[in-house]
Amino acid sequence: MRAYTRFTAAIVLTAACLALGPAQTPPRVLTGEQAQEETRYSDWLRHRMDEAYSIQVGMSRADLLKVFNIDGGMQGIPPRRYSLPRCDMIKVDVEFELSQGASRAKLPPDKELKISAISKPYLAPSTPD
Repeated sequence: MRAYTRFTAAIVLTAACLALGPAQTPPRVLTGEQAQEETRYSDWLRHRMDEAYSIQVGMSRADLLKVFNIDGGMQGIPPRRYSLPRCDMIKVDVEFELSQGASRAKLPPDKELKISAISKPYLAPSTPD
């Protein structure tokens, strides 16, 4: 009798788990207009990411400032965090090559200040000044 009770309990538990398990939601069906709108948003975001990835190590700070703005908030000299003007939630962290003994008070011109490291673009809330 005990084996029968265990077997029945196992079947009941299995059935309950299957019935109460996570249901798969059907894929969302978009109308033609919704699909076009999502495509526009995706294209816009793809262009912003292409802008962000266009800056590479070895480029100058002048090149960086053609694409990015200095992000708000407290920063060192030179600023480290930059954001895209058309989407200020897309940011990068940048490090520059400073010559030995260079004073942060007297930085070289932007054309001579080279990027030594740049982070991958990331999303972060806007930072007010």
